[in-house]
Amino acid sequence: MALELADLRVFVTAASAGSLSAAARELRVAQPSVSERLRRLERLIGRPLLDRSSRGVSLTPAGERLLPHAQRCLNMVDRALDIAREDDTQGTLHLTTHATYAPLAVPFVVGALQPLKYAVVVDDQHSPSALQQVAAGTTDIAITLPLPHAPEVRLHKFRSEPVIAVCHPDHPLAARRCDTARLSGHPLAVNLWGSGADLFHEQLLDAPTRAHQLYRISSAETAADLARSGQAIAVLTRATVVRDLATRSLVELDVSDMPEWHVDLMAAHHRERADEPAIAAVINALRHLQL
Repeated sequence: MALELADLRVFVTAASAGSLSAAARELRVAQPSVSERLRRLERLIGRPLLDRSSRGVSLTPAGERLLPHAQRCLNMVDRALDIAREDDTQGTLHLTTHATYAPLAVPFVVGALQPLKYAVVVDDQHSPSALQQVAAGTTDIAITLPLPHAPEVRLHKFRSEPVIAVCHPDHPLAARRCDTARLSGHPLAVNLWGSGADLFHEQLLDAPTRAHQLYRISSAETAADLARSGQAIAVLTRATVVRDLATRSLVELDVSDMPEWHVDLMAAHHRERADEPAIAAVINALRHLQL
């Protein structure tokens, strides 16, 4: 029995969708076809890959081992088809980053690859998942926080972004110098990442801040939206709101006891792939960025 790519695609889709019926809808095929493809793949491997239940499907240990390699095989096939269809396109680079950092990461990577005529595909993942994908070879470059990672992953400094507090121009604190205690009397949307996050959080607790007025938000853009609407003061990276500050749709608060606070961003790739043209171009652009 020969392995078919369609079998791998059904397996990866079912694992991602969480149920066979959802996988069938996504692939636009009948559910019995999805079930038969999975049974065929499991017979070929000799082990169950998915545990089925009324609540959906979950990966077995064998399925967890297979998933990253199956994803990489499918990515390589998709990449080869893209190259064949576009005779002036040299390839496709997969970039994985969180939506918070995408406005910084995507223009940089696109600029680095323009001379090579590479297409760029962007996935939205939190940093731990992005680093796992780099290690598994299912993404090419990731822009992440500097978190623990597998030894086969190499990190390069991308940039360090200062964290600031911003609010709507009509907010009561917009024209005043204030401190953390005064901030704590207003709703706060805080992106708690980076070097000063713990100290700032302790200051808020000492203030004390009412729990119902503190919104811990992983997406800096969502925190910015709350500030734009006047619903909260946002504490986030300056890069997220640089255009708002320029147009005065948001204003930066002068917080006297704000800790020195930066979010360091790293570019990650697999060590064994450093010489691939697209990855090498991004690494070279990073080196020039640091000069």
